[in-house]
Amino acid sequence: MPFRNFYKSYSGKLGIYCLVLVLFSFSVNAQNTKSDFTFEPIFYINYSVANKSLLTGGLEFCLDCKNENKLFLGAGYGVTNSYNGNYYGLPDIHLSYSKEFLFIKTGSSHKNAYAIGGFTFLNRFDLGLGYSLPYDNEKIPAYKGFTTSLTLRLTKNEKAYQKFNMIQ
Repeated sequence: MPFRNFYKSYSGKLGIYCLVLVLFSFSVNAQNTKSDFTFEPIFYINYSVANKSLLTGGLEFCLDCKNENKLFLGAGYGVTNSYNGNYYGLPDIHLSYSKEFLFIKTGSSHKNAYAIGGFTFLNRFDLGLGYSLPYDNEKIPAYKGFTTSLTLRLTKNEKAYQKFNMIQ
């Protein structure tokens, strides 16, 4: 069980190191390209409720901003409470795809995997329902069950947002 002990003692540090690595690799790739395509970070805040609440914040990158349908890759860090009143950190990595007013998102931490689908408003707000499955039935912090989620995205990159078209 040394692998499990590694995650218990280094899960927070591992999440931060992964986030720094992702940010560094994207900035190096953006500087080395000569096209007009740039990776501009999207700051997101996500609040989810399953068997307990989870508040996650981090960065997303729009992988396909040229089309009206958007594909986002995100990495962040969440904080959840447990049954004993302590707070636990969960690193998060996810992939989200939106088309018109609908989105689907799948992601994982070192404790659970999840899938969520629902409604998006111009990719600025996402409201979804889904399910979260733990990798094992360890009690602390097991985040599992039906999940509701609300996401807010903030960026200067207007291409990351969908356009609002009025029907005439």
